[in-house]
Amino acid sequence: MKYFLILLFVFFPFFSVGQETSKEVSDSVANNARIVEYRDKPKKVVFAEPFKLSFILPEAATFDGENLSQKDFEVLSLTQDKQNPLLTEITVLPLGLDISTFTALGFITSDGKRIETEPLEIKIKEIPSKIKDLIDIRGPYRPFNVFSLILIFCIIGIISAAIIYFVKRKKRPAPLNLTPYEKKEKPMHEIALSQLDMLVQSDLWEKNKYKLYYSEISDILRQFLSARFNFSAQKMTARELLKKLKTIPDFKFDFNAFQKLQQSISLVKFAKAIPTVENRDQVLKTAKEIIVENKETDLTPYQNKDKNPGGKDEKDK
Repeated sequence: MKYFLILLFVFFPFFSVGQETSKEVSDSVANNARIVEYRDKPKKVVFAEPFKLSFILPEAATFDGENLSQKDFEVLSLTQDKQNPLLTEITVLPLGLDISTFTALGFITSDGKRIETEPLEIKIKEIPSKIKDLIDIRGPYRPFNVFSLILIFCIIGIISAAIIYFVKRKKRPAPLNLTPYEKKEKPMHEIALSQLDMLVQSDLWEKNKYKLYYSEISDILRQFLSARFNFSAQKMTARELLKKLKTIPDFKFDFNAFQKLQQSISLVKFAKAIPTVENRDQVLKTAKEIIVENKETDLTPYQNKDKNPGGKDEKDK
């Protein structure tokens, strides 16, 4: 009995780790997701030193934008080979110590099926010390010089003031003048469409600020959906937003097309993909279609305001 307890104490940690990994794999199977294995599976990596993982997708699929930042890892980049688009390589930065699990990354095919990478258990080691022998090279003691310290502070102050001046002087793109929905000066869909038109007329695309351009499209669309259906969409992930819209009976749009729109936006915002002009036009077209198909049906309050701009007081006069 004594030896049995000792063996149980020794092997229990390995059993629990394996159980957690098997649970993640079983969750993926429960979601009907195909599992893709990595070509190289590192067992040990060094803390704060990026390493690469590669795998081959069974068919063309787009990254869903999830699990970019994990507990002990962060995905720095996700690229696909130009000659073989199915060959995908990711760069990962380890941010913890001891044994950690790099969880699965998800991909969605054109027909809506899900592909996930296998979870990996990786041991993160400390940075090895490169200093073997320490030699004291300190010079002779000199008395503290107050004037030198004052001179250093003056130089630092001048440099800081110059940096602040040039940063403030630097031209920045003018912020979009977005009309608040609370004022109800126009119907919700007209406000959203005018915001998209203002975005197209801005110079964000010409200055190659693709991430900010696609972020504005996402914010305009989410702001419209929040005001139109009375829920908070700004803090939701793409998956949570799609799940919420499926519960709203009045929402009218093809969910597969909506999901492709979210995937295109996520690739630019999170995976730093460079969009084409065709992709930009398609994203704008889909966003406008969502807004038009879900516009308000009762425009009586706005029509009454147009017929009687002065309100009740003007009518009494």
